[in-house]
Amino acid sequence: MDRIDAQPLTAASADRLDRLFRLYNQRLVAFAATRTRDYATAEDVVSETWVRAALSLHQLQADDDRAYGWLRSIAFRAAIDQYRPRRASEQPRDWTDATASFSLPAAPPADADALAFAALTPLQAAVWKLKSQGLSDRRIAQRLGRSETAIWKRKHAGARRLRSSMALAG
Repeated sequence: MDRIDAQPLTAASADRLDRLFRLYNQRLVAFAATRTRDYATAEDVVSETWVRAALSLHQLQADDDRAYGWLRSIAFRAAIDQYRPRRASEQPRDWTDATASFSLPAAPPADADALAFAALTPLQAAVWKLKSQGLSDRRIAQRLGRSETAIWKRKHAGARRLRSSMALAG
């Protein structure tokens, strides 16, 4: 269900959601922090949990004092979805970093070291460019919308290409 298509909350539902928020928000943040091991990501997960809870509040049959299990299962699923790789069509473009958003130009550079860098595929070049800026594999994966394993493979394949092109050049 798209969030845009969601029906507005009734006054009673909004009051109930407010009560649930006051009762369980801190516990949900603590739970999400154990799942994500990062406080900022945990806050994102809990925000998504409250959105999902608001959309499906009509399904909650337990009273407010026993609703934590329901909310925790929503938070668990939101934490999993936080780390699930998204399809390229669902990825928002990162306009703040042009090197991560677009492939590198095809024109060969002038010096020998940069010429070896031109032997990389566009994704390998983007990974190495971000790696040279000090980003971890996890951050590169998030920025490029790939899994950490895919970034690791591109990084090592690029290193092999760089070593072979440097051996040929010199």
